[in-house]
Amino acid sequence: MRGMMALAMGCFLALTLAAPGARAQDVAKDQKDIRQDRRDVRQDRRDLRQDRQDVRQDRKDLQRDTQDIRKDEQAVRQDRQQIRQDWQKLQADRKAGNQSAVTQDRAALQKDRQALRHDRADLHKDRQDRRQDRADLHKDTRDVRKDRRDVRQDRKDLKADRRDRQQDRGAQAVRISPIVNTQIAPS
Repeated sequence: MRGMMALAMGCFLALTLAAPGARAQDVAKDQKDIRQDRRDVRQDRRDLRQDRQDVRQDRKDLQRDTQDIRKDEQAVRQDRQQIRQDWQKLQADRKAGNQSAVTQDRAALQKDRQALRHDRADLHKDRQDRRQDRADLHKDTRDVRKDRRDVRQDRKDLKADRRDRQQDRGAQAVRISPIVNTQIAPS
């Protein structure tokens, strides 16, 4: 009977001591999770700062492209006006019969048409740049929102891991306390 009682007590003692060991592994795992969550939060904050800088740069690029477009539109208007003036001058010289002036007017007209083509190409390129900058701004704004969500989620994970660690430590302390206070009866 004594042997059976000793065996039962030994098994009970082994099970009681094994549970805190498993809980200790849980605490160590929770510590590792906490460190990883802290790294994740720091990385997400770095990503968020970088994306915010990208958004600021995209806004500056967009503003600069808009200014370039305005300048190019003004240059196109001036070129058109200059072409009209050259055309009127050419017609007047034709009516007057001034052949040398007609040749010069045609050359000036060709030069102004070339300038108009060049300014239109610049305008087209600036509009493409503005479209691309708008797309970049939209993408970077989405990235900022995503990084904010990631930071919030990582903070929640960190909080949950800290809570789990506290629960595991508390459960470990509760499991050990009955063994410490229990006295084994002499045989």
